[in-house]
Amino acid sequence: MELGCRIVTRSGPGCHPVLVFDRRNELHLPLTIFAGEAVKRSSSGTARLYLNALIPFFDWIEIDQSNGRDHRSWNDPPEAIRQRVGDYLVERLKCKTKEHHAGFQTVSLTDGTRTTIRVFLSALKLFYRIMRTQDRYKHANPLVDRLSPILAEVECRTAGNGLPPRIPETSGVVPPRKRRLSDSYFKLVGESWTPQIIDDPEFPARILRGGCDVGWRLQEQCITRILFESGCRVSEAVGLTLRDWAARGMLQEAQAFSKGSHGRRVKFIRFSAATAKLLRRCFDTDRRQLNPDCYRLDVNLHGTRDPGANLPDVPLFLTRRGTQLTAKTFREGCWNPACRAAGIEADVHQARHWYVTQAMRSIYETSASQTDIDRRLRELIEYMGWKSGWETLQAYQHYFDPQRHSEIQDRLHQRLDAALKNELARRSDGRSMPAAPTAASQASTVESNSECDPDLEYLLVLGGKRAGDDRR
Repeated sequence: MELGCRIVTRSGPGCHPVLVFDRRNELHLPLTIFAGEAVKRSSSGTARLYLNALIPFFDWIEIDQSNGRDHRSWNDPPEAIRQRVGDYLVERLKCKTKEHHAGFQTVSLTDGTRTTIRVFLSALKLFYRIMRTQDRYKHANPLVDRLSPILAEVECRTAGNGLPPRIPETSGVVPPRKRRLSDSYFKLVGESWTPQIIDDPEFPARILRGGCDVGWRLQEQCITRILFESGCRVSEAVGLTLRDWAARGMLQEAQAFSKGSHGRRVKFIRFSAATAKLLRRCFDTDRRQLNPDCYRLDVNLHGTRDPGANLPDVPLFLTRRGTQLTAKTFREGCWNPACRAAGIEADVHQARHWYVTQAMRSIYETSASQTDIDRRLRELIEYMGWKSGWETLQAYQHYFDPQRHSEIQDRLHQRLDAALKNELARRSDGRSMPAAPTAASQASTVESNSECDPDLEYLLVLGGKRAGDDRR
């Protein structure tokens, strides 16, 4: 579905850093207000992510209204909004919904469900919360379960009913309190995050070949190589500046911001020497074509540039208009066309999954001991900047655990195959297998061993026989 709304980002001071226009090219005031509040509450990146999830829903409502259906608006009563959202989840996002006996709706994922389902529900819930705060929506939040306030009030009353304090749940003496469900009216069920494991070593090469087929320049090649070689996010790659690269020596490393750091450089990324060489050539060729006023790399670094130029504000990657490249522009204008040309379907974030998968495979294949594996896994967690490091890593372990067991099976199968071949070779040489031991030979063996086995002799005595007695 082609989107009718468009987003315009404003630079400089102002109450509304992001403007949203509808299909009639008129200002969509509710979404514009929402974007401004979302920037204040989190970040501009999160606000844009929420807008990208909400705009298709508002477009869908507007298209239905223009096609002659019943009047639909975002400020309808809660029951009508819930009906619209339920229809949208099924028709557009390919989910399955079911009414729970407690009154809310459960949302189940299918193979066709888009990955933005959680973002959409969170964004819409926040949208109506902001609209109520701004006194623009007169009803209760339709994305909040109407029974949750009642349950919360009941819990508060029972908690202060004069009973003696509870023993801590960790003591094991009392059963733990039951955890209530979230207050969301639409609740996702059966959802657990799993990484998209890509263990194909040819994956980067296929993307780069597809890029060449659609006319990639050096800039797109550099970004893609950095993604696969460093494991960084696409926003971190396209957001690199000359200052970031120079801070790490202008070699194979660059400092970078991270998710949730609000632009602060809190980590570094590392790429290959070949990519660093390509990046130098890109800065002095492709980048100067996009921005003719740009100085060469050596001039930027040695202080002979215009005194008004500011090194931290020199982005490494530019759009065709000479502005800093964004993750959305790279994804839609570069990555996706390359994937189509290569005949594959892959999100740009899968480059990060590919890096982690290959790094873990290398760790398991080259480490000498489990201690060495644990140490190198901790280094990977620190480099990736995962807040819940081992929990995130465990999602990948589910892939490598059966892989490692299959390697053990392969070695077992090799030994079994070697033993069978040796036996077949012995038979072909005319040698027979040793005869199976008879009962008499077994008994004599037991008797002979009993002389040097005091435990066995003691058992025989308990049974009424001595080691040298007749066994008949």
